[in-house]
Amino acid sequence: MRILLPIDGSQYSKRAVEFLMNAEQLKIHTNTVVLLNVQKKLPAPVEHKLKDGFIEDVYNSEVKTILKPAKKKLEQAGFKVKTKIAFGRATENIVNTAKEIKASLIIMGSHGRTPVKGVLFGSKTASVLAQTRCPMLVIREGTSLGSGRHKIGICLDGSSYGDAAVQYVEDNIHLFGTDPVIYLINVITPYSGLIIPQISSFGAPSMTKEDFEDAQKVPMEPIYEKLRDKDIETKVILLKGDPAAEIAKYATENELTILVLGTHGRGAFQALMLGSTAMRVSASCDMPLLLVHRPKKDKISEAVKENETVDNVPTEKPPTSEDRGIKEN
Repeated sequence: MRILLPIDGSQYSKRAVEFLMNAEQLKIHTNTVVLLNVQKKLPAPVEHKLKDGFIEDVYNSEVKTILKPAKKKLEQAGFKVKTKIAFGRATENIVNTAKEIKASLIIMGSHGRTPVKGVLFGSKTASVLAQTRCPMLVIREGTSLGSGRHKIGICLDGSSYGDAAVQYVEDNIHLFGTDPVIYLINVITPYSGLIIPQISSFGAPSMTKEDFEDAQKVPMEPIYEKLRDKDIETKVILLKGDPAAEIAKYATENELTILVLGTHGRGAFQALMLGSTAMRVSASCDMPLLLVHRPKKDKISEAVKENETVDNVPTEKPPTSEDRGIKEN
């Protein structure tokens, strides 16, 4: 596993370094950490007017004050570390470096602004996320995977992007410590008398409360069974209300270790995964966010469809809500 950690000397990147230093499971499964520092490239006319060696002195100073201390800390923590300096636009260099080293994960620190005060992740983090398919771990102030049994919250909205989050956790369960607990979280927005237009010449009939809420429920059974078959303890959490508020509240009150979200996931009713909800979730709680892109082949969706066919209906009595650890709020 190769981790790309862009650093610029800010408190946000220092936070990401501190997080990685204490992430024991990542340490065990990581081959190399690449620390990347991106310097702005001066316009050619400006460079020509500067004394010979001035630019090199500036860059060497950055290496001493930013890269070397971070490299030393991570090496002392047990990581194999390489450093790289790039010149030009930060986003472009981060994305290109991730491709070049075939990064398995990008870790970036981020501020905690609300959507009202500014862009949640900061323009750099958001821009990188939009241009790379590499999973990204966004670190907030004071966050840590900590020790003990990890509680992994996976936010689902019925889209294939949410399925991708499940698939990533399933494929990389070793990164989440010994015997983690998975929380499959689905939030239903309450009915408010909304009229749902249909493609029809007969008008736009209103949806009933039951139809509206049932349409938002994610079929958890196949995902639950798939994880349980691999001896992964799994709980199904059904919440009702504003998605961002309910996810953040549940994650905080139940002390989840990390939230995993598929990027750009949109269900029939909610732009849940990346967008206003994810922004507000992160603005409301300080835990790490793991953002995952949908793979080219949606393995989970295929598995769900297969399990939903008549030939694959289990003959055993399905587990009760109590068996599955379902909690409805």
